[in-house]
Amino acid sequence: MSVDALLRGAPAPASVREHDFVSLEEYFEIAAASETRVEYLDGEIFYMSGVRHNHGAIQMLIGGILYTQLAHPDYVILSSNVLIRARQSAYFFPDLTVVRGKARFAPGRNDLLNPVLVVEVLSPSTRRHDLVNKLPLYQAMPSLEHILIIEQTRPHVAHHSRAGDTWALRQYSELHEMVALDSLGASLSLAQVYRGIDFPA
Repeated sequence: MSVDALLRGAPAPASVREHDFVSLEEYFEIAAASETRVEYLDGEIFYMSGVRHNHGAIQMLIGGILYTQLAHPDYVILSSNVLIRARQSAYFFPDLTVVRGKARFAPGRNDLLNPVLVVEVLSPSTRRHDLVNKLPLYQAMPSLEHILIIEQTRPHVAHHSRAGDTWALRQYSELHEMVALDSLGASLSLAQVYRGIDFPA
């Protein structure tokens, strides 16, 4: 399934421009004062609303699976409160992040530079932002090896994995299927990812 197909019917992302252009310094001030997560891309800021039940449950389930399988000092699993710098003018909060080895941060800040895996659980309000804005910038990060895009209203996982200088996409929609994160020595079954999740009729 293409990104266009995934986007069909998705609303535009909720974003707020405080001015015609928000500088990076202004963004840092806004983000520090905000009670919700705020993302930044090329002068525009995006407020991330609170997550729904399924979204939060899926985040926790994936985090638990990875915590069990990556119980090794070389790996750290980080929550959605960790800001990633995808490039100098792009700052995002993935729903889940994995780091291998020593975490590297932007000088003088806590913006993570070297994730190896990020997870995004799609929501109606952020779907277009996640797929159109964030995904290609994640793929441009040299450290990233795996990107998981998770649906919360039906069983579906899009797994983008780095293959040399290109990215391969595999998609899964059956609960018995396994998503192999080979370079991490881990795997996720859709049955685990969606355990206890009720889907809308």
